[in-house]
Amino acid sequence: MGTKVLTGLRMTIEAKSYTDALHGILSHKGWMSWSKPMLSGLTATAFRFVVSRRLTSESPTAYNWVAENFLAADFIGITSSQQAGFSFDATFPMYREHAVSVIKDSIDRGIGAVIWKDGFVIATGYNDESGHLYYSDGSSDGYKSLEYAEFGLNESPYWYYQVLEDRIELDEREMMKESLLQAVYKWESHDLMLPETEYACGRNAYEALIQAFRSGEYDSEGAWGVLQCYAAAKRQLGLYAGIIRSRWQESGEIAERYSRVARLFRLMLESDGHTSSLVPLLIQAQQAEERAIRGIKRLMRETIDNRYGDISLR
Repeated sequence: MGTKVLTGLRMTIEAKSYTDALHGILSHKGWMSWSKPMLSGLTATAFRFVVSRRLTSESPTAYNWVAENFLAADFIGITSSQQAGFSFDATFPMYREHAVSVIKDSIDRGIGAVIWKDGFVIATGYNDESGHLYYSDGSSDGYKSLEYAEFGLNESPYWYYQVLEDRIELDEREMMKESLLQAVYKWESHDLMLPETEYACGRNAYEALIQAFRSGEYDSEGAWGVLQCYAAAKRQLGLYAGIIRSRWQESGEIAERYSRVARLFRLMLESDGHTSSLVPLLIQAQQAEERAIRGIKRLMRETIDNRYGDISLR
């Protein structure tokens, strides 16, 4: 029986994404001093753009958490372990017990864990006597508590955790190059886990947004939340591209395009959801991001060619 709380470990909300949790953990551990835009870019999470065709609220987190979050950590030299599943599975009680044990072990090593509690949050401590995990979701400076027996019981039937294990130093310039390659991949590819009849990814996400707003067939409440999340993500992307430009002058055109995308998404939020304003802004943002991708392809042409038609290969 024991109790441990990682003092000073807090999550701050920006894009309501996995990166919010990852940034809090890595900063607390002292494994990085990057800004959140830098982390979002290097992990390629800022380039992910997925929407349900009805623009429902889960759109920004509709992806393969285990695979994508593993890669996000791997891109920056962090080894990790993660598991996920469904709370309705017959074996869920055993997985839950194991998950709580793994999370506690990570906290004992001084490293918070990413868990899903109706959003990505940080497990910051535990209390065996009361049978609770403590977590930070960014909604306040304090911690919230979660009974061990309640782990994995969310509004949706999904449970998930990720623990970070160790790190190696990677060359920052090479990480930036890789992130740009992943940007092209995410722009041009559909996530195989998602049915194309229900979701759109990358370039096609813009088409889905435009079509939904033109037809009026969308979840109005969910759509506004989706726009808010992606406005934050595009803001991070614009800032990240600016960082790359400061270290790699040839990327100046790319940075200008992503900065324009960020400005256009900010204007979308200022439109108060009026579709007559949103559609023209989305068209302009799609064009700007398309030009950014073309710029990346010109800049990284040799490396892209060496990937033999599969840019996601590393």
